[in-house]
Amino acid sequence: MMNRTLLSIASRNVVRYGKRTVITAIVLMFGLACFIFFDSLLAGMDRMTIDAMTDYTASSIIIRTAEYQKNHRGLPLDYGIDAPEKLIEDLKQTAPEASGITPRALFAGNASNRIESIPILGTVVDPFRDATVFRIRDAVKQGSWLSPGIEEKTAVLGITVAQDLGLSVGDYFLLSARTTDEATNADEFKIVGIVDVPAPEINQGGVFISFDNAREFLGSNLPVTEIDIALPRQPSIDAGMKKAGEAALKIAQRHPDLATISIADTAKDYMAMRAMKSKFSSIVILVVLLIAGVGIVNTILMSIYSRIKEIGVLRAYGMEARHIRRLFSLEGIMIGTVGSLGGALLGALLVWWASTSGIPLDMFLGKISVGSIPLAGTLYGEWHIGTFIFSIAFGILASWFSARIPAKKAASLEVTEALRFI
Repeated sequence: MMNRTLLSIASRNVVRYGKRTVITAIVLMFGLACFIFFDSLLAGMDRMTIDAMTDYTASSIIIRTAEYQKNHRGLPLDYGIDAPEKLIEDLKQTAPEASGITPRALFAGNASNRIESIPILGTVVDPFRDATVFRIRDAVKQGSWLSPGIEEKTAVLGITVAQDLGLSVGDYFLLSARTTDEATNADEFKIVGIVDVPAPEINQGGVFISFDNAREFLGSNLPVTEIDIALPRQPSIDAGMKKAGEAALKIAQRHPDLATISIADTAKDYMAMRAMKSKFSSIVILVVLLIAGVGIVNTILMSIYSRIKEIGVLRAYGMEARHIRRLFSLEGIMIGTVGSLGGALLGALLVWWASTSGIPLDMFLGKISVGSIPLAGTLYGEWHIGTFIFSIAFGILASWFSARIPAKKAASLEVTEALRFI
């Protein structure tokens, strides 16, 4: 009975002091909405970065020989995979969920227009199968992707490589690299395509050639240095990492002599940075809730000082100090509930806009990068139901905690002191 009475009085007072209630709730609402929105954008940036890795450079799973993995930074051509086609057929059985499997060989070299020369990262590909794993073919901005069976030596260049050398589609350039026999070879290649991708290392130094051309250029015994596997896109980064880890574990158990690297291993440095961003997000919401909490404390304190007579009457009718404390705590919870639900609703509208329309980073930032983090293309927000639940719960709890301070002040008023204001 008492609880019902307190709830009725608290509801009436929240409505009666509507202007204060609305102002305080709006502060909380905008704070939580901003937290939800920026959390969505940070998650979208995480997805953009991981997608850039899996779509353009690292794939979901990479398989190499153990010797190659130990020396992979040097891009050696003498630690190839034995019987790669047989292994690919076996991988189709071991990881049936794979959406694509392709062989590759990586090499370091130089590209020259006969006046200037720049270092490049060469990638030897099977033009057809590579497109089932990577999206580089879809990123060709000028010309076309590599075509198998063409006798003329052809190549696809990253856009920055082409710009630095002043080259365009149809031009020839000189490509030099160390061969499988440890000699240095140089040959002319015709540019058939230029790609522009959200992966700085490809734009700034990528050169793609086919296995047919590469075996003439680097040696007839050119090995497959890695096999890349693509897995279906998952609804979240964590789910994608888990699926890749499970598939990599199955492959590693079947082929313990090979090095199996999942995207979780490739992106571990970025994931560590992601954890730091999460801590930053926590600091942001604490600051927001601190501001809102101060507003709630101020609102209820003002309510107390304007209602001292009412408190005195309630105490005179037998209401105990704990009931007075509970009354003002309920008012704080009501304000927090209105602000938190409003913040979740506004946040949902912002996330919906970010996830459907996206933010064109090229328009605001141009094409810049921070290390391996792409800041180009369109940034889409990500839905995180957990963020909404956390924001609502935390907003209500923070409001309740903030209301406890002035509630104790109201409960400490003596009846005689309060009744002096009547």
